[in-house]
Amino acid sequence: MKPVALQRCDRFVGRTMNWMYDHLRALPRYRPLVIADQLENREEFPELDAWRWNRESLPRRVWRKALGPRLFPPDLHRLRRRNPALLHSHFGYVATGDHALRRSLEIPWVVGFYGADVYELPSSPGWRSRLDRIFDEAARVLPLGPRMGERLRELGCPPEKVVVHNLGVDVDALAYVRRARREDEPLRLLFAGTFREKKGIPDLIEALHLLHSDGVPIHLDLVGEAASKPGDAQVRDHVLERIERWGLEDIVTRHPFLPFDDLVALGRRCHVLVTPSVTAASGDSEGTVFIIQQMMATGMPVVATRHADIPHTFGPMADRLVGERDPAALAGAIRRYVDEPDALTEDGLLFRSHAETSLDIRVAAEALADIYDEVLGRATGSERISDTGSEARLQS
Repeated sequence: MKPVALQRCDRFVGRTMNWMYDHLRALPRYRPLVIADQLENREEFPELDAWRWNRESLPRRVWRKALGPRLFPPDLHRLRRRNPALLHSHFGYVATGDHALRRSLEIPWVVGFYGADVYELPSSPGWRSRLDRIFDEAARVLPLGPRMGERLRELGCPPEKVVVHNLGVDVDALAYVRRARREDEPLRLLFAGTFREKKGIPDLIEALHLLHSDGVPIHLDLVGEAASKPGDAQVRDHVLERIERWGLEDIVTRHPFLPFDDLVALGRRCHVLVTPSVTAASGDSEGTVFIIQQMMATGMPVVATRHADIPHTFGPMADRLVGERDPAALAGAIRRYVDEPDALTEDGLLFRSHAETSLDIRVAAEALADIYDEVLGRATGSERISDTGSEARLQS
């Protein structure tokens, strides 16, 4: 029997978090068990074993009030029956609530960071002390790229605990589609993401305005919604006001968040993905924008900004990135695909090849299993876990 790798997150599987599902499905040598505050879209993502853990239910709140941050006995009993080998908390803000879980199970702890939990939240009151506690207790801390790793070290994480771990994409499941534009059709752009300052959507709308004013045939499929985070609704209203002010309604098609297969189908009908990410006034930044990898895998060219760990995702093509908050540069990078029509196919092939060689989910999942092996090897004195793995698991 493969050892159980306990996975903690807040929402499984949220519309913008299908990357986690793919990543855990591909994980070798371990059996993921997901413990989430909310279970979502399970009919679309049914394969993994996932439990809902409502920590705010009345019995659990009464237990914590009476006896402090100790795991509710029925929860502890249920988890011990699965004998997890380690705990992997996804997102720093989730990890801050997982100390009792880790201590009750007495297993090694891995914590993954993804963006706002590194760049924005540390400026909030009390957050640095929470990070210090995570850094002290976690066996490994996983940033998405070298820039995020540098930031974690700046925040006080011991360098030996920081291991860059790339998210992968299921390249085999995302068939290549040759991108080419007919002379009688506009260049179709795709944006998909939350209406949030760090996504840079106003810059994209301004770039669209510049191109449209210059007679460039262009169309934008704008996929996304405002979430509940403060400021999201204001960004949405600002974007819609700009679209109306500049008369772009006829060349912008809005979509809500789409099921993943529908998003991929829409992407296959588009020519260029645009991700104009910026550093928000609050310091909020991206980790790596996962849709970049997904659309690269389909052979779609990507126009993006030189932001956070996006250069890490682009690899040898990082010199194509444009500066943040520069709509004119964004428009220029987009216009190239109108002025040089063959670049759509040529660049699409380059991006597909890069996804195959550097961003494949199997390589990333194998690397995650290696991290688990190394952590458990330190804890048990063994160097690697076998597929049966029972001798390498920690007993709770």
